[in-house]
Amino acid sequence: MQTLSEKDLTKTQAGTNAFSVLLFQDIAVIPILAFLPLLAVTGIDIATDDHAESLLSDLSALTQLVVTLGTIAAIILGGRFLSSPIFRYIAATRLRELFTAVALLIVLAIAALMTTIGLSPALGAFLAGVVLADNKFRHQLEADIEPFKALLLGLFFITVGASINFSLLQQNPWLILGLVLALSIVKFAVLFALSFTFKFSIQQGFLFSLALAQGGEFAFVLVTSANQYGVFSENTGSTLTLVVALSMLLAPLIFVLYENFISRTSQNKLEQDDEDITPSCDIIIAGFGRFGQIVGRLLSLQGFELTLLDHSPGQVEMVRRFDNTVFYGDAARTDLLAAAGAETAKLLIVAVDDAEKSLEIIDNSQKHFPNMKILARATDRRHAYQLIKRNIGSFRRETFDSALHLGVEALQTLGASEQEAQHAGKLFSDHDKETMHHLAEVWGDDKSYGLAVRARLEDLKQVLEKDQDKSEE
Repeated sequence: MQTLSEKDLTKTQAGTNAFSVLLFQDIAVIPILAFLPLLAVTGIDIATDDHAESLLSDLSALTQLVVTLGTIAAIILGGRFLSSPIFRYIAATRLRELFTAVALLIVLAIAALMTTIGLSPALGAFLAGVVLADNKFRHQLEADIEPFKALLLGLFFITVGASINFSLLQQNPWLILGLVLALSIVKFAVLFALSFTFKFSIQQGFLFSLALAQGGEFAFVLVTSANQYGVFSENTGSTLTLVVALSMLLAPLIFVLYENFISRTSQNKLEQDDEDITPSCDIIIAGFGRFGQIVGRLLSLQGFELTLLDHSPGQVEMVRRFDNTVFYGDAARTDLLAAAGAETAKLLIVAVDDAEKSLEIIDNSQKHFPNMKILARATDRRHAYQLIKRNIGSFRRETFDSALHLGVEALQTLGASEQEAQHAGKLFSDHDKETMHHLAEVWGDDKSYGLAVRARLEDLKQVLEKDQDKSEE
């Protein structure tokens, strides 16, 4: 996936389907690990490392299978129903460090539990990811854990490299290389046949097959567990580890060859029938309270897909009751905006009710995502002046339009015609918009600002009087 992402191939037909297969492969590891005890071969010495002894060691293979599957099911169900209330309580404290600490604690606890029943801690970490992904706060969690991802991934592959028995490669180089080729060719053939069955184009089928032709990282987990249960000998396990590692090492080189011999222009984006095309997620709304909900409803009814962010756990919970998709997170954070799709988003609507937070979000967005247009909610005139200085696309004061409409209705109630009242409201609105930009230039200088305010009020009075004289003529 890292290679596909680096080469901008994740959105191709091959890339999206490769991700689906990789995810299903990881999930398939769970039942495979559970059934390994039933495959134990008599006469083979079971490994006696630290992971071999577990609470289930003295139980029958069938009992181990039942307990293992039961434990995994309990983790998934428990995470589904308990993680959201826990993180909702933690989010209410507004302590980012506590949020991160609890997420990592869950990962370590589940990994430790898997080790206790004799399974791999890597499987535990994967299950923890499944639990955390099925959570209303998953975007915030993803952003918090992101700094650890590259570091731990590097450590994982260092461990894999350190575990390779290179003496086997020296002793049987042709056997090992033959097995590597056999693994890659057989997987490629099966995958290419599947791509043909599911009507991929030839180029997309070729890319899909190449992307998945190597062994996967969970093969190391399966080999280790198979050694522990005595499914095959330690020498066989070492050979398999070496073969998978070498196939993974060759994968980036295969992509280089692929790019050199097949033009990337042939990698078309996902092909869909017109009726199946859904709008891409190019609008982010930060703050989904009363203001953001009105904007969001209008845009969604026009067919746009929205990414909604709100930093209030209570607001997130309330909005979800009405079948809205909204995620917990602080939109002022660069990593969270990136996770929400700011790199490709066309528009950011800042609808938070905190002026300082609004400015923080805008400053951060303009710095890190300069191509994304910004519209904002202004809480008052002072906030509006600060937005003008930041030269964003546009802004609306939260009470101005509603107050103006009420003033227009008041004029009608007092005897003015609808046309006269609407015209007066438009004159006032246009003058106020011009005044806002004029006053923003002198904001901060009390004396100059006071003089400018009085001058603009007098100017507005003259404009309205002249318009009234014209209407009477």
